[in-house]
Amino acid sequence: MRTFSGKILIRVPAEIHRELAREAFETGRSINQLCMEAILARKALKDYNPWKSIEKLWGRRQEIDPAKLVREIRETVKEVRGAH
Repeated sequence: MRTFSGKILIRVPAEIHRELAREAFETGRSINQLCMEAILARKALKDYNPWKSIEKLWGRRQEIDPAKLVREIRETVKEVRGAH
């Protein structure tokens, strides 16, 4: 069985490195901590299906207009993508 050291070397564009360094400084954390948080978030969301959650919400709360909710989600996704 293979053993792992827990060390991962990654290469990122200089701008991403600069943004990470700035965020780390401003929040009092290390770049390593920020990367670890991102990895853990990805792991937690790996099998998450937001549409399934929305379907459950629709089932519980009939006053929600599904078409309106879908429009709002799409608008939010566009806004987030446009911010990057």
